[in-house]
Amino acid sequence: MEQVFIDGVIRGSIEQQPRAVTAGMHALPVWATVYSVTLWWMIWSPTEEATYNAYVLPRMRALTGRRWIPWMFVGFWWALQHCALPFVPDWKYLAFRFLGFLPGVLVMMLFYLRTRRLTPLIVAHWPMDIAAAIMTAIY
Repeated sequence: MEQVFIDGVIRGSIEQQPRAVTAGMHALPVWATVYSVTLWWMIWSPTEEATYNAYVLPRMRALTGRRWIPWMFVGFWWALQHCALPFVPDWKYLAFRFLGFLPGVLVMMLFYLRTRRLTPLIVAHWPMDIAAAIMTAIY
């Protein structure tokens, strides 16, 4: 009985088939759900904004001497990162996610290039990550 409880907490639902994780949506373990709803969104939004906008974007701009090359390059990789979360091995779904995130990240980078302020971007990013954490928690 104790092992069943431990398996349920660490690995999620014990009724799942081993391949269910790659086939579609699945329940997170309790500890992961609690972490994502309470801490993850607070940490991840500043991390993404600082990494892409405050670190990579200005350095690539300094290296290339242009504004549009780093804007497109960083925007591409930032949007690409989001198309794999959650990963569904379907090219149409991945393309939909990529194209859905690309305009948002490009606008956020333009805002940063104009203002050089991360705080408003982090605050604007929080609702998106909170929504993702809640959606993950209810499945």
